[in-house]
Order: sequence, then structure tokens, then C-alpha cells
Amino acid sequence: MLESLKNLLIENEEDWLDALQKDLNKPPVEAYASEMGVLLNEIEFCQKHLRKWLKSETKHRFLFTGYERVEISRRPYGSVLVLAPWNYPLQLALMPIIGALAAGNSVVLKPSEHTQATSNLQSKLVPLYFKEEIFAVIEGDVKVAEQLTAIDWDFIFFTGSSKTGQKVYETAAKHLTPVLLELGGKNPCIVDETCLNDETVKQIVWGKFLNAGQSCIAPDTVYVSRKIYDAFLEKLTQQIEAFYGDNQIESSDYGRIINEQHFDEKVALLNDGHIYYGGKYSREALYIQPTVLVDVKPDSALATEEIFGPILSVVAYDDLKDLLTQLRKLSEPLVTYIFSQNDQVIQQINHGVESSALSRNQVIFHSTNPYLPFGGKGRSGLGRYHGKASFEAFSYVKPIYTKKSFIPILSQYPPYSKKALSVLRKLRKFIF
Repeated sequence: MLESLKNLLIENEEDWLDALQKDLNKPPVEAYASEMGVLLNEIEFCQKHLRKWLKSETKHRFLFTGYERVEISRRPYGSVLVLAPWNYPLQLALMPIIGALAAGNSVVLKPSEHTQATSNLQSKLVPLYFKEEIFAVIEGDVKVAEQLTAIDWDFIFFTGSSKTGQKVYETAAKHLTPVLLELGGKNPCIVDETCLNDETVKQIVWGKFLNAGQSCIAPDTVYVSRKIYDAFLEKLTQQIEAFYGDNQIESSDYGRIINEQHFDEKVALLNDGHIYYGGKYSREALYIQPTVLVDVKPDSALATEEIFGPILSVVAYDDLKDLLTQLRKLSEPLVTYIFSQNDQVIQQINHGVESSALSRNQVIFHSTNPYLPFGGKGRSGLGRYHGKASFEAFSYVKPIYTKKSFIPILSQYPPYSKKALSVLRKLRKFIF
């Protein structure tokens, strides 16, 4: 099944890249790196390690009462529903399916209706590589998603907003169906005075405006030491133009907003602060210029909700302790980014804020490491996947217990003797 999934990607590479370009105007390099490349790496990683993951674990124990053998293996849940989002319509649709198939499940994929080109291609190609009872694609809108979620599945995997994820969770609870939720997060990015350099700024600009900012792990708000605040802003705008030119709408390396509704929501955020750079947009082209906002209104949507667009808030901080106190008032993010050369600062932030992950002096790349279980906490998600964590997420532990008794314990059965409790206290470590 994994090899078939790999062939599905490789043999239709140009079609996938073309579909992603139609849906989100993704440049081929960006589409391959963030969608196809990570999927191929994940498949090959699972192929390499799957036999080891499948191997049962056995434990032995000798007691006064006999010999015990325990075998622990993993079993597939059975039927899995995957509800995929629109922002990475290929990667985030197939990444969980890799783990589901590796664990031995059958899968139904409901791709996003907002990315028609990619969804249609999935619906067209999957039947050419998989039997319907193994892997099937069902296209449709929100009503179709609700109907699918209401079915009594063995496992549900959802990627999307916290609001929708809560609805999926509530519906699944009616059948006591286990779920894995990959949700959003307002990811803070902290830059202290030890790390003002070109590489830091390149990382942040690239990570923020990748896919036109429509990434759940994009840096959401950058908190910069006031000592370097002005210099950081200057470097930031210089780097935006170095990447995309001074007229970004003409750049072939810059994506577009998914639809008009999302476009209108992002444009409304421009009123929540002062535009330091950018701010231009075209509804017809679904284009919002890479934008930097300062002097953000404290209680605005920009300050309190996930941005999920090409708008970067930059906030100066004077005292790190005060900043961490402020961040603790927000919901747990998917990741906290820290750019610092000071190990004490790193530890202070690591222990000072709740976060699903911490990434030092890099953005985005932590999500591509198959050894790192990826997922959220609280409002940012429930459960982890990628690599071995995916195999474990889509399977359950099944123990098999065997015991050969040497000496029967007569006091095990009623009626209990008066001495039974005294014997249990003395010999409990040796009899069970």
C-alpha cells in the first residue's frame, strides 16, 4: 500500500504540481518541497522502519505461583475517516493516510471543496492505484463532511480550525470514536538581541509568507527585543523585497489567498494596527501583499486570533518575563519559535510558556522531521502523528497474557481464611 501511494505521487508529479498551482498559485519549487517532497520522505521512512514497528514485544516474569508471558502487539483500528484542509491539500490529505495504511487500516478521504483541482485529481487517480475497500475518496461540501462524520467510524482524523474540530469531536463522541485533531495556533516568534542577523530575518520572512501565510505553523506574531526593534523592521522589509521584488503581485514565487471569503477576513485585519510595510491587495486576483503591521490594538482579532494570512504583526518587548506572562494568557500554540544564542533564555522560554513544540533558530522545518511527533495541545489539537507516531496513532495495543501455574494458591478463592490478608501483605510482590 505504501509503495502504491509512492507511485501515485511520483508517476503523476506534473499533474499534482499543476493542480496546486491552480488552487493556490503555488510555485513548483514550493509545491514540491512543502507537499510532495515531505510525503515521499514520510513514505520511505515508514517503509524502512515498518517491520520493526510491527514486531510484537514479549516480556517474561517468574513468580512463586508460576511463569507469566506477555505479548504486546499493535492492531489497526479498522475504518478511518480523514477530513483534509485546503491550505496544503495534498500533503495534509495524504500524510495521515500514510500512517493509517502502514498500521493496516482502510481509509476514506474527504478532501477540501475549496481546492477543486487537487481534490478532483485525488478522486480521479486514487481508484487507479487502490481498491475501493482499501482507500477511497469522497468529494463534497460541508454537508457531505457532516454526513460522513456522523457515521460510526473506528477512527477519525481531522485537520482544520479549532471551531470545526470541536464539532467533529462532539459528533465522534456520540459513537465513542477515537479522534486525532490537528488544529490551528497563534504561534509566537521571539527574537532577542543576540540573534539580529540576516539568516534570522530570512527564516522568519520565508516561514511567514510561505503559501501566502496560510500555514498552521507559520510564525504568527514576532516579539522583538526593543533594543533591536527598529533594525529588525528595516531588515524585515528589505528581505521581503529580496524574496519577492518591490511589486510582489508580479512575483511568480508568491502564492494567493484561497477564496474571497478568506480574503475579506484577512483584509479586515489590516485595520487592527499600523501598516509599516505593504497593505496593498486585489480581491479579483485574491492577492494580499506581504504586510508588516506594528502598533497592534491589544484586544483586536489580529492580536488574539490566528492570522492565517500574509500579515505579520511585530511587537516590541522590554522584559522577557513580562512577555512570557502575557503569552501564558493565550491558548497553547502549535509551536513557539525562538531566535537566540543564549541557552538560558531558551530554557526560560521552554519552561515559561505552554506550547506543543519549541523550535530554535529555525521555522517550519521541525514539522518535516519524521522522528518528531507532530501535533497540538489544548486548542491547537489532540494527538500526534508523523513517523512512528503516525503508526501508533492509527493502531491500538493488544496484549496477550499466558500463565503456567506451578503451585496453586488455595487462599485465592473464597471462603477466605483469616490468615489470607496477612499472607498477601507479605508476599504480594512474589505472587502477582
